Amino acid sequence: MRKIKSIFNVFILFLIMIMVGFAILYGYSTSSLKESQLQTASIQMEYSKTLLNQKIKEIEIEADGILNSDDLKTLHLTLMSEYDAYQYVTDVNQMKAYLKGRQKSNVGMAQFILYWPKSQRIITTTSRDNVEDSMLQSSKDNHWFIYKNEVYFARKYETDWDDTDDEPYLIIRMDRDYLYNLKAMASGMKQGETLLLYSGSRSLYSVSEPEKGLIRAMSEEGDQSSDEISIDRNKYQLVRSGPLRNGLELVSYYPLKAMMQPVTNMTRITGGLLSVVLLIGLVFILLYYNNIVLALRTLTGKLKQVEGGDFTARINELPDNEFAYVYGQFNRMVVRIRQLIESTITEQQLRNQAELRQLQLQINPHFLYNSLSYIVTVADNPKAVTEMAVHLSDYYRYSTKNKSIVTIKEEISYARAYLSIMAMRKDIEYSIEVSPDIYVRKIIPLILQPIIENAIEHAIEEREDAKHIYVKIFEIRNSDLRFEISDDGYGMTEKEITSLMVRLSKKERDEDDSVGLWNVNQRLINYYDESAGLRFEKSIWGGLKVYFTILPEEMENESVDCR
Repeated sequence: MRKIKSIFNVFILFLIMIMVGFAILYGYSTSSLKESQLQTASIQMEYSKTLLNQKIKEIEIEADGILNSDDLKTLHLTLMSEYDAYQYVTDVNQMKAYLKGRQKSNVGMAQFILYWPKSQRIITTTSRDNVEDSMLQSSKDNHWFIYKNEVYFARKYETDWDDTDDEPYLIIRMDRDYLYNLKAMASGMKQGETLLLYSGSRSLYSVSEPEKGLIRAMSEEGDQSSDEISIDRNKYQLVRSGPLRNGLELVSYYPLKAMMQPVTNMTRITGGLLSVVLLIGLVFILLYYNNIVLALRTLTGKLKQVEGGDFTARINELPDNEFAYVYGQFNRMVVRIRQLIESTITEQQLRNQAELRQLQLQINPHFLYNSLSYIVTVADNPKAVTEMAVHLSDYYRYSTKNKSIVTIKEEISYARAYLSIMAMRKDIEYSIEVSPDIYVRKIIPLILQPIIENAIEHAIEEREDAKHIYVKIFEIRNSDLRFEISDDGYGMTEKEITSLMVRLSKKERDEDDSVGLWNVNQRLINYYDESAGLRFEKSIWGGLKVYFTILPEEMENESVDCR
């Protein structure tokens, strides 16, 4: 009996040792897994915080740029003087077009508003009905504020020469969809969610009841970068970005139960085996150690690689247990972070390319020199001098405007001015056929002139008896518009046309190709679609016909609040 009791005591002692050891290993595994997952969440949170901080700086820099622009200065000077209605409307429309252009080129900025507090004048890139007076009254210099769950930044236009005491405010509203996407990206793990808060207690998006409880608990706990909160017997791990300069804060929360699920599953399996096979308990403890701790060390080591900036880190050998899910999530997370970084780089490259295209559209000085030389040669003919001066004025007035969209009437007027100049300098006959009812339709600018210029250079000037340029714009099916530019030059063979279209379709221009045709083709495809690219065939005179088909935008009903 005593022997049995002794054996039983040894068994109990052995069992207690196993349980203690098991509890220790469980605690260590839980802590390691939690640490590794918090590292993952912290990396994602830091990246999202960096993107949001970058956007905040971009908005503030953009505000400075607009407030220092010549367009705003011109408009403000007009408002200070005794202006006529035409000058006022012209300056306001120019300012509005400038603001729309800036908004279109900046991701994350949904609305630009110029507001004169004293005179109550307002210029906005959206409908005036979307601008509430109570929101405008919240404007302060260099001030971020929230109005109806929208984020705004306001900066005052200050000068030392304005004594009217009616200096305007520029108000920029952040894009709600941009903030939502940033919020969704910040969680980092599948089981996590993210709140976008203002002043630590106000959510910019609708929240569930558990999230309301989280916000209340966070307000009571105070401002901590990372902590645990219990709500209705459920524990959550928080990862915070900390308040940013505009008062926003990203807070990711993760249910601890879900976070620890891999360890919980492994514990149940191991505990069951240990209860059935106590005699080999130590072996199972060692196996448990190998399966969990070493796996966590592998994961932690890879996380440190990512922390150091190595986004090529991968866990190639996935274990046949719950950690396969964790490893898989890690691999997907690293791929996603790398994709986001590459997307940011690509966005910058595209922006640089857009700026390059704008530079390509700068005025050719030789064109101006030749036109001025013509004026000199006909100085004794006042009528010719006047006509050339008027055409040059129309040409350069249009080409120097900073507009992203123009009417067909404006584009035709620009092309006619160019053709009139060339007709006075060269033996050229031209005609433009377009129905007045499509004048108000909108297209991207500087499309026709480069094609006409190419026709003059490669058709009129290369063939001695060539002199005809014919421009036709007409409506076809489904309100599509077809643009045709024909000449009576030598033309091109089918093989030459095919080769030209292949070269124009390339993203990078060949040195020998026409800058004008390549630029027009790329802009048409980028703005509309592949079907809008340039096409070529024989003209009615045997020369070359260049044509394209697009669905232009309808004329907007633009209005200005002149209060």
